[in-house]
Amino acid sequence: MIHAFKFFAQPKFRIAVGSPGSGNTKNIGSCRNISELVNGTGPFSILGEEVYDDYWMFYLINDMAKPREIDRTYTSIKTYLEYKKKGISALTEHEEEIKQLGEYESGEEEEL
Repeated sequence: MIHAFKFFAQPKFRIAVGSPGSGNTKNIGSCRNISELVNGTGPFSILGEEVYDDYWMFYLINDMAKPREIDRTYTSIKTYLEYKKKGISALTEHEEEIKQLGEYESGEEEEL
């Protein structure tokens, strides 16, 4: 006989991890520790839903990167941080040029 069920619910970002749930699809992986699942204490619970959304929106598996002939930009939360730092440093280097482009682009929009 089965008894003593414990039900719980958590927002996905609180139980998600930085790797896919399976090797060949872009399923978002979840914590495997029961305590982390029940309490919602996965890595993105600390990093927040915004980081979770950004991470998984742009996460590429090999089958997605190969047809585009590009390298995977990150494969873990650690390499995601490195990727984001690289991007922000490139933008920071060109901050003045970007501001000037912003002034240029702030005019009336072209009609298509």
